[in-house]
Amino acid sequence: MDKTLITILLPTIGAIIGFYLKATIEKRKEYSSEVTRERRELYLKFVTLMVDIWKNYKTSKNQGKNNFTEKLYDFYKKYILYASPRVIKAFGDFMQYTYHRDSQENPKEYFGMITKVMLEMRKDLGLKNKSLGTNGELLMRALITDFDNI
Repeated sequence: MDKTLITILLPTIGAIIGFYLKATIEKRKEYSSEVTRERRELYLKFVTLMVDIWKNYKTSKNQGKNNFTEKLYDFYKKYILYASPRVIKAFGDFMQYTYHRDSQENPKEYFGMITKVMLEMRKDLGLKNKSLGTNGELLMRALITDFDNI
């Protein structure tokens, strides 16, 4: 009778453990998918904002600065819950530079800060970044004629 009980209990216990593990893995996968989807949306908003700002950088250096800062704060409120630590750090570095931008006015450095955030976002989404430059400078190459002219 002990052998019969063991042959019934072991597969049952194994099935329960297997079901629990499968449910846990599925729940994590679902959560990860949801977070990734949210990250993509937020990162797309940031990239769109940066491309728009860069597009008008030379002609309107101080025009719309408050609107720009307001949009960055809106982005900050949302990304803080979803972004990876690397993205948060790169964005923090960019914001610190932005706060002192008037006194430091170095377009090349500013550009590098923006592309560093974008590069970290791409890493966060699992995209390859080989040959995009140290700080992802080549991500926005289509918007400029030459790095020396920025």
